[in-house]
Amino acid sequence: MRVVKKPEERKAEMVAAAAKLFAQQGFVRTSVAEIVSAVDVAKGLFYYYFTTKDDMVRAVVEGYCSYLGTVADTIAQSQGTAEEKFDRLLSYPAWTQCFTAPLTADLCLPQHAALYADMCDRVYAHMGPALKAMTRQALSERGASPEEADTLVGVALYGILMMARRGEINMREVAKTIKRTIDGVAQAA
Repeated sequence: MRVVKKPEERKAEMVAAAAKLFAQQGFVRTSVAEIVSAVDVAKGLFYYYFTTKDDMVRAVVEGYCSYLGTVADTIAQSQGTAEEKFDRLLSYPAWTQCFTAPLTADLCLPQHAALYADMCDRVYAHMGPALKAMTRQALSERGASPEEADTLVGVALYGILMMARRGEINMREVAKTIKRTIDGVAQAA
């Protein structure tokens, strides 16, 4: 006998099940049947909440980005210099998992460029405010005007995400690039 649950709860269960499966095997190798089986619901219920599997991928990515945005906000509001905050953020274990997860590998495939672009927009939407605050702090600490922080974060974040997609940058290089970029902007001021 199936348990009746509120629609938001059932949808959240499906997203959580999909997130787990995507993390283990990617979304390319995960079927809708596996997702609904994991939560013991009929396949039709999946399509009640999600038009396509791509919609489910977007929901899973939204959850990850929301979580990472919360982490970034917490770090941005904590004590310490901007450099210490960036170090804490970039050494956070979830980043290594993101770069090595089968979900990310699938998003990086050329045929999923639209999903990758959507993920980049979600990363920016959720992490942008915290990164801008940390960048403003970094520029102020170096005696530079924090007015360029918003543009700097946008250019840097989208650039880093595109380089990551092509496998041209890792987390250590991201940290060095951020520091060099902030230092360069501060010196030019």
